[in-house]
Amino acid sequence: MKMEKLKPTLVLVSICLVVALLLSSLNLITGPEIEKNKNALSNSALFEVLPDGKNFEEITDLTSYPKVIDKAYKADGGFVFRATVSGKNPGLIVMCGVSTDGKIVGTKVIDDKETDDYDKNVFPSVEGVDGKYKGMTLEGFTPYLVADATLTSSAYGEAVKACLQAYAIASGGNVDLRTPEEIFQDDCNALFGTEGKKFERWFATEVLDGINAVYESEGVGRVFVIGESLVGVKADGTVANTDISEENKALATMANATVTASTLSEITDIPEGISKKTVTKIFVTESGNYVFELSAKGYQALTEWGSGDDIKIKLSISADGKIIDCLTISQKESKGYGDVCASEEYTSQYRGRENDDIKISSSEPDSHAPGDLIPAGTTDIGAIASATFTTYGYQKAVKAAFSAFELLTNQGGDN
Repeated sequence: MKMEKLKPTLVLVSICLVVALLLSSLNLITGPEIEKNKNALSNSALFEVLPDGKNFEEITDLTSYPKVIDKAYKADGGFVFRATVSGKNPGLIVMCGVSTDGKIVGTKVIDDKETDDYDKNVFPSVEGVDGKYKGMTLEGFTPYLVADATLTSSAYGEAVKACLQAYAIASGGNVDLRTPEEIFQDDCNALFGTEGKKFERWFATEVLDGINAVYESEGVGRVFVIGESLVGVKADGTVANTDISEENKALATMANATVTASTLSEITDIPEGISKKTVTKIFVTESGNYVFELSAKGYQALTEWGSGDDIKIKLSISADGKIIDCLTISQKESKGYGDVCASEEYTSQYRGRENDDIKISSSEPDSHAPGDLIPAGTTDIGAIASATFTTYGYQKAVKAAFSAFELLTNQGGDN
């Protein structure tokens, strides 16, 4: 009897093994052929993106080039570079011809896995995105973004910029290939004479006059962003850099003392009337500011296709009812839209805002039939065009924090 029960399982396992072997064999056969076709397309595109090019010679050592550059050619009339980037999906391959004076001659998409809607918006003709980059140089580079196809068009721009950087390197120039974040981290380390230390943004629970942002590395110190300047304050309270004004030195010293002294006390008994599903934790400072941990229901939580994950947010509100800081702790929203709501550019919109400044940009979206209720060009704080669920969830959570703040302050604070 036991053997008879095992038979269907053995058959199923055997079928799975056969299918896996067939797929593996198919990949061995088709993989090289696909790559061969891509290379053939690249070769034919050489003359399309650099029509006056002659005597093309491949550049084989690409170690000093941007990581997305996977093919490079030198010709009598300039250079051609191939970049592979990720748009809405990985595998967007762009060829770019650059003249000897560093100007874009032409660009061409070799392959992509974007959706049809994105394709028709971005790649319809040379009058589309291709034409926007013709004649552009690295010094004058400006990405061309297409409404309703932001991911694809920004990736396209990333590829073109990488090709212009590759031209500068191939021509003997020096190009800083670090990301803005990497540059910032290196600048912070330079203030303290350290290497490789990670400076994390401090979530502001206090109002710091004249300070744009604070970053800290445990055991090293804090970096205070004051306009375009960075001021380092060591763990012992002394200022790290000497080439700063007395005004900035005083601002950073005072802010550092405030940050050091700031403490949070959790309100464990959340009063009735506060949505505990959205406002999951509440803290209060000695100065009367409140910090809320929020759980916002965006696309993943509200739609039947979602993973069920909420957007996790931290929000601080000053004693006089203005947002001090906003930070997206975690999110698993759709690619692109989640990146937006987690960005510094997005969360900074909320700082300094009062309750009346924030409105929910749409009615409650239909979880079974999603529709685009957030039009491009909207000026609402926190609105993300074409991201109705993410926008709705985020804005609603912020409003819930204000409702909790008003209830707490009306009841006299730390219940």
